[in-house]
Amino acid sequence: MQPNRRTFIQRSSLVTAGLLGTASTTNAAGAASVTSEETGHVEGTITYGDHPLADIDVLFSDEYSAETDGSGSYERDLEPGWYTLTVAADGYATETQTIEVTTDETVTVDFGLEREWGPGEGEFDVYVTEVGGGPTLECLVTIYGNGEEHSVVAPGGTIPDGDKWERGFVVPEGWWEIRVSGIDDYGDGYDEVYVEEDGFTRSRIQVPDEDRTIHHNGWVTGTVTDDADEPIPEARVTVIDDTTRTATTTATTSADGEFTIELDHGEYMMVVEADGYEPGRTDAVVRFGRLTEQHVTLEPQLPESL
Repeated sequence: MQPNRRTFIQRSSLVTAGLLGTASTTNAAGAASVTSEETGHVEGTITYGDHPLADIDVLFSDEYSAETDGSGSYERDLEPGWYTLTVAADGYATETQTIEVTTDETVTVDFGLEREWGPGEGEFDVYVTEVGGGPTLECLVTIYGNGEEHSVVAPGGTIPDGDKWERGFVVPEGWWEIRVSGIDDYGDGYDEVYVEEDGFTRSRIQVPDEDRTIHHNGWVTGTVTDDADEPIPEARVTVIDDTTRTATTTATTSADGEFTIELDHGEYMMVVEADGYEPGRTDAVVRFGRLTEQHVTLEPQLPESL
């Protein structure tokens, strides 16, 4: 264990925990070697909601780099000094954080990325079959991205449908999620694709021949505690839609500081308030049929200056 650990949380002092979890080590390679025997250590994870992001480059003042592994983790030894960390990835807003690295100290920098969609457009098709292939299956196709949600019935099990459409989904460049449902004797299916500007991609979704429902909504569950990790009852959790910037729902924590909120698929900001504490804010990504876990820590309210 490295001595003198400091932690920087990108965007917010509130930590978003996912069901998938992340590992704590990686062997990411850098663009240049560090030759000094006096070095510090930088490590962290990069996630989207509760999902770790692999193969994401982290640049350190454009001098060194590291890449995330399958668990979204990265690490790098650096000579002492100030560094600006930059994370830029297709389909995500660029994030930066400036840190100081000192000898024999580990600095942890976690990035929670937000998806963004560009001004250009691309196209994607959808083909739905049972597991292992075979004829396409009539279904309801729902896509989500760019704060939009669209649904269409695909009688032939494909988008485009040869009898009615000539093109697939024409959408802004970026990440798009796809849910298929309503198939007799089959379960629901899910996929996500990245659409490049003027590009084309294809989603092939295979559904099981057994009952499996992917709920249209998702859930955010978690706890609110103080800086001593004691639960805060009757804390007010307000959820604000990222697209409309309006409050969509509120909840109150239980005696154990716990809360659960069911929300439409999408991206939200959560504001947590409690008497005697400074308000806290964090981002939440709610996905089809998924459970997002968040632990929120509130700081004691500072007394007013005389």
